[in-house]
Amino acid sequence: SLMSWRELLPPCLVIVAGLTGILLLCVSTKIVKIPPGSKYGIVLDAGPSHTTLFIYQWSAKKENNTGVVSEHSTCTVQGPGISNYSTCPQEAGNSLKACLKQAMEAIPEQQHSQTPVYLGATASMRLLNLTNPALSDALLAAVTSMLKSYPFDFRGVKILSSQKEGVFLWAAVNYLLENFIKYAWTGHWIQSRKGTVGVMTLRRDFLQMTFTLKGESQDPEKEVMLQLYGHTYKVNTHSFLCYGRDQVLKRLNASNPCWPLSYSREVLLHSVDADPCTASDDPLSVPAHEDTFHITGSSNSSACRKLVGNLFNSSSFCSFSDCSPNGAHKPSGTKFLKRPNMLADYCVLSTFIYHLHAMGYQFDLDSSAQTAFQISDTSAGWPLGYMLNLTNTIPEDELILLKGIENGVWSLLLILLVLLLTGSFMRISYRVVVKDDRHNSVSEDA
Repeated sequence: SLMSWRELLPPCLVIVAGLTGILLLCVSTKIVKIPPGSKYGIVLDAGPSHTTLFIYQWSAKKENNTGVVSEHSTCTVQGPGISNYSTCPQEAGNSLKACLKQAMEAIPEQQHSQTPVYLGATASMRLLNLTNPALSDALLAAVTSMLKSYPFDFRGVKILSSQKEGVFLWAAVNYLLENFIKYAWTGHWIQSRKGTVGVMTLRRDFLQMTFTLKGESQDPEKEVMLQLYGHTYKVNTHSFLCYGRDQVLKRLNASNPCWPLSYSREVLLHSVDADPCTASDDPLSVPAHEDTFHITGSSNSSACRKLVGNLFNSSSFCSFSDCSPNGAHKPSGTKFLKRPNMLADYCVLSTFIYHLHAMGYQFDLDSSAQTAFQISDTSAGWPLGYMLNLTNTIPEDELILLKGIENGVWSLLLILLVLLLTGSFMRISYRVVVKDDRHNSVSEDA
């Protein structure tokens, strides 16, 4: 006999709901691209006076094979720089524990094994490596042992050459100035057309100039190739050891017209006379039996300009197309980085910088100059440039592809699933009732 409508309704509902659900899934679903999460990196800058730990972060999706890096956080290591732990090298490694613990907490645990960590030692360790290589090796070994005891991806502990320090600093400054890439209003990163800038750094022990040149370099040994955001940059670095802040101050006479009136400072004669940057200067007119003498300021601006100008040998022959202090090569740049850091020396250093531009690098003083130490809330230092370069070697994570549906379609599918369950329940209930009725009928007949 033919099935009644009560028997046909539940399976029909199930069939219709199932077909509708399949149709909605095939037509209305879309491929949703889930961008990969962030990656992290740690760089420790071991300077002369202290060590700073930088945590950097970037999207796992890179731009032309280079990450778009931002500064996540920093931690200043308590205590002096690692070169000062000469009596107990092991303490150089122990001093890093607090900041490494902070890094462990700041970086997600699942990212620890993928997070590179690198320590670069700069000026003081370069000097220590020349004067006491055994002590330098012991300090680096202690730091290496400490970093390897953490679950990060250890990338090395090295004494950074002044050339690499300058190149990485150049990369950091130009990156923060958006000279490589910039974020467009369309919501994408695009190549910048501004061109790069040169960076001049006045440090305690040397003056450094880092720049790119158009065409062939006249000093290939001082050229470093950098690959950033799909472009290759030929970066040149020149260091001038006798033009650092401390050396400039030592090369002035005992009566210093660049200092404020009546300001004085006690100086060890040996520290000036034995220094290679001052040994060739005229001998100081002090009694031979005196070990120390006082430098007194006279606040004479014209005499200060003349005295500082004498530090530059303007008669040197320049065999290059452009000149730098005492005949070294320079680019045709107009922007620089300067930082006078002591009030008493403000006048002498600003005068030195003026003569450095006018007589040393022969910059056009009529053009505007800009100075900067921090850009976009990020420290403009070599660790950022190192991390930018390192991201080139870190593989890019693939996009995660998911199938998604709109909210309205999702609600409709939920209703259809409810109907399927309801129809199935009704069908089962109906079959149970029919079976019970038949069983009761058979019992009565018997």
